[in-house]
Amino acid sequence: MKVMKKAVLIVVVLALVAAACVYAFGDSKRIGKDAALQIALEDAGLTRDEVTDVDIEFEKTPSSAWYEIEFESGRTDCEYRIDDYTEEILSSAAD
Repeated sequence: MKVMKKAVLIVVVLALVAAACVYAFGDSKRIGKDAALQIALEDAGLTRDEVTDVDIEFEKTPSSAWYEIEFESGRTDCEYRIDDYTEEILSSAAD
């Protein structure tokens, strides 16, 4: 019985270590907030020097992650949602 308990304990510890590694290294494919901002600026045809009031927020669900990006250019307010893994522009708006 002691052998069985040790075997179960080893399996549980190995599973926890594997889960920790996946969690720690799973974010290596993320683009990051600077790249997300650059994608939004390029789509808007602007440079970082041409915008003000930049606000970047990271959002995440169990199945996806994205950046909510807002900035102003002159009198125009721009909003973007950029996928953190695919670099896809999920949505954009300008007022």
